[in-house]
Amino acid sequence: MAKKLYFIVTSERGETRTFTLTSRTIKGIFLGFAVVTLVSAFGWGLSVENVTLRARTLAATSELAMVRQQNQVILANAARQEREQRVLLDTALTELKQRTQTIESILSTVGVSVNVKESRASAGGPYRSLPEDSIENLTFKVDHYLKTVQSLPLGPPVGGTVSSTFGRRIDPMNGLAAFHEGVDIREARGAKIKAPAAGTVLRSAFDGGYGNFIVLDHGNHFRTRYLHLQKSLVRPGDSVKRGAVIGLVGNTGRSTGAHLHYEVSYRDRPLDPLKFMRIASYIKGRGHSAANSPAKGASR
Repeated sequence: MAKKLYFIVTSERGETRTFTLTSRTIKGIFLGFAVVTLVSAFGWGLSVENVTLRARTLAATSELAMVRQQNQVILANAARQEREQRVLLDTALTELKQRTQTIESILSTVGVSVNVKESRASAGGPYRSLPEDSIENLTFKVDHYLKTVQSLPLGPPVGGTVSSTFGRRIDPMNGLAAFHEGVDIREARGAKIKAPAAGTVLRSAFDGGYGNFIVLDHGNHFRTRYLHLQKSLVRPGDSVKRGAVIGLVGNTGRSTGAHLHYEVSYRDRPLDPLKFMRIASYIKGRGHSAANSPAKGASR
C-alpha cells in the first residue's frame, strides 16, 4: 500500500480541509524542484561565463586596437627611415659621382689615362653587369683612382717664378730648337725644395749636365726629377713624405743661374709639370704662385 501524507488546513472560520499527497507525488515535486534548481544553476553559470567572455572580448579588442596603432606607428617610422635612407643614398651617390668626375678630370688634365684592370687568369662565374652610375661601380672606380691620385705630385716643389715651360723651346745655351722635358722655376739659391708627393729616393747624385740631382719614385708609375741643386738632403733608398724638404735650389751643372729644373713622368713618358702645379693650386683655392707667366731668366 502506497504511503500517503496528509495536510490538514483550518481557516479562521473554523472550516477544516484535508489534503492528501502520495509518496509518488512528493517524489515528483522534489524531482521538479531539483530540475528547476539545476537549470537555474546552469543558467547562472552560463550567465557568469558569458560576462567573463564579454570582458575578455573587450580586453582583446582593446589590445588589438593598441597593436594596430603601434603597427601603424612602426610602419610610419619605417617609411620615414626608408625615405631618409634613400635621400642619404642619393646624396652619397651624387657626391661619389662628382668626386669620380673630379678625379677623372684631374687625371685627364695632366694627361694620365687610368684604366681599371684585373687579371683574367683563373677566373670565371656568371656575368652581372654594373650600371655606369651605380654606387658599386663608382666606389670601385674611386678606390682605384685614389691610389693613383695619392701618387700624383701635386703642387710646386719650390716657390718662385716659372722661367721656362715644358715642350719646344730655344735652348738658352746654344740658341737652337730643343725639347724641354720639364719646367724651370727661378728661385734664390738655397731655397728649400719640397717633395710634391710621398715617395722613395731612386737617385741622388751629380752629373755634368744635371748638376746635383734627385729622382723620386712615387708609385703607380709616377716619378719626379730635380736638377741643378745646390745640395741634396736625401740619399737613395730614403722614404720621404709629401712636403718633406729634399734639397736646396742651386746653379750646378748646365745652368745659367739659380733655379730648379723640375720634371714629372708617368710610365717613363714626360708630362707637363705645370699642369700638376696648377691643379694643386686650384684644389687648395690658392693662386698659381709658381705657375706665373714664363719669364726670361735662369733655365737649363
